[in-house]
Amino acid sequence: MITNQQLIKTVPVLKINNRRLNLEFYCHTLGMKNLLEEGAIVSLGDQTNSEKLVLEESPSMRSRKVEGPKKLAQITLKVVNPQEIEALLARSEEVYELYRGEKGYAFKAISPEGDIFLVHAEDDPQTLLKLCEVPSFQAQDDFVGLSQFDVEEILLHVPNKVVAQSYYQRFGASLPIGFQEEEGQDLLVENTATWDLSMIKFSLENFDADSLSSLFEDRVLFVPKSKKFLIATDDSQIDLWFEKV
Repeated sequence: MITNQQLIKTVPVLKINNRRLNLEFYCHTLGMKNLLEEGAIVSLGDQTNSEKLVLEESPSMRSRKVEGPKKLAQITLKVVNPQEIEALLARSEEVYELYRGEKGYAFKAISPEGDIFLVHAEDDPQTLLKLCEVPSFQAQDDFVGLSQFDVEEILLHVPNKVVAQSYYQRFGASLPIGFQEEEGQDLLVENTATWDLSMIKFSLENFDADSLSSLFEDRVLFVPKSKKFLIATDDSQIDLWFEKV
């Protein structure tokens, strides 16, 4: 079983259509840093140069727009410095919901592919209060992006919440995955077919490929001879990549 002490980082991998439009959103609206572009892959992170999210460009002859609800319901990003959220709000017009918490402001924004992001700095995002009026925010000339943030939760749309929870429960309660029941024709489609969440990468402090394989049973897709990582899949056809830090 995976414990809270073992899980170090969670990185979602999203298939996208238009790289230019998406990079504008992730870097300008969400304040991420473009760490590396290699082939179809773009690695995004914060000013610590730690990878936090990956984009995989997939042209329309390979993938397509999701019909109905996406597998990815929402990604929640927790920011270390609340004042940096105000800097983002001052320069972005892509925000569609604004919130206020004890530590400062928070917002939701939608990517060009229709993926929803909640950006906040609270201890508990459930305490956020939605604002009806948008105040004026002061631009910060020296702001270059979020200094540090983490992926706090990946919320998935699933046909059956009980079934999805039972699958992930074998790894313990430490994986930051949430579930919301929904109906849709593409919720169980192959992860190469649509512009959606295709993989979730987990970095573990105490990684053991053999013990993890026993948890996945027949759901393991690949383990190299080096046993440095393991790839499995969930019921939504989302690949799960586990590796040592």
